[in-house]
Amino acid sequence: MKATTFIATTLALSAVVTVSAQSSPSDEGRLYYSSPITSTIWTAGKNETVSWTNACKPGNKESLSIVLYMNAGHGVNTEQVRVPGIRALGTLNCLKSKTASVFIPNHITTGNIYSLHVDTVPLQSYSAQFTINGVAPPPTPSPSTTGVVGGEGESGNVVVPTSATADVMPPTITEVADKHGENSAASVKMSLSAGFAVVATASSFFI
Repeated sequence: MKATTFIATTLALSAVVTVSAQSSPSDEGRLYYSSPITSTIWTAGKNETVSWTNACKPGNKESLSIVLYMNAGHGVNTEQVRVPGIRALGTLNCLKSKTASVFIPNHITTGNIYSLHVDTVPLQSYSAQFTINGVAPPPTPSPSTTGVVGGEGESGNVVVPTSATADVMPPTITEVADKHGENSAASVKMSLSAGFAVVATASSFFI
């Protein structure tokens, strides 16, 4: 009776071990990160530790790049893209270890949209989104309050008069009267000259 009970217990334990092995996360081919996770906060300019709980598939390289990604949209399920201008933070060997050290560059902008990416096979390994405390994001530019001179299609630049145009003064009333008098005198003079010419012509006709 005892022998039968022992055999049954052994078989049950073997079944449990077999099921556990089949459902192990390592069978999926991606890393299961224990750090960073959603509540993780890293600091720019410091070394941080990446850790995972499973071993990767034998077909993976011994040195895989750990790359910083960011959320390209506004939700947690939108596309993750590589942070531009940032080299790999470090490397890991998921065949022999379950931790790796990375360095966070000083100029990383503060945000909670970051994640890690490792190009494992057969499935790629993304971490959860986490926070990095770094430099403040650039301020949002405010709308310009400068007035626009000119209509559509014009440059809107204000033309400042030069000294040549600014020195021109409108004529006074006296100057206008004098000019008018000069013009009248010239007209009378021309009329008298024309009259004398007519008289001279008539006189020569009767001679």
